[in-house]
Amino acid sequence: MDKAHFGLHTLMRKVWCLRGTRPVFEQQTRYEWDYLYGSMDVVGGEAHFCQAPSVSLEWDQWYLKDLAATDPEAIHVVIRDQAGFHLHDGDGRLPSNVRLIDLPPYSPELNPCEQLWDLIKDAIGNRVYKTIDELREAMTPVLRSWWTDSARVISLIGRPWLHDQANAS
Repeated sequence: MDKAHFGLHTLMRKVWCLRGTRPVFEQQTRYEWDYLYGSMDVVGGEAHFCQAPSVSLEWDQWYLKDLAATDPEAIHVVIRDQAGFHLHDGDGRLPSNVRLIDLPPYSPELNPCEQLWDLIKDAIGNRVYKTIDELREAMTPVLRSWWTDSARVISLIGRPWLHDQANAS
């Protein structure tokens, strides 16, 4: 599980073009942000996303409740970073069927969601979005391609240590 911010400030991404030419893009510097919470299942390959207007302990709790409600009978083991706006394991605000495993500090390379955010940024980059709603609308097909294709999710997160950590808890 992880979260990322996306905004109206244009994401400049690398593009291919003919030798000797430079790509030209419209760009804006509006600092209005939207946040995407996401998690991917290391066993079944399901993906779960929620968009939120900010990040905070309250929004973290809201996301974990929404995730827990997807399968109320299951125990959801969530592997994630130790951001200050995350609830910690044992916190009374956690849903009863959610367990948390913290990644080591300063190790984003261990979180497969970081790779997913980069793929999403590639898909929506080099464009100007007038509103957050327009940005969300542009992100929906990209996210849908992940929540409808479990094989694609497994290909991104199929790491043995993730399975071991989830099973050890």
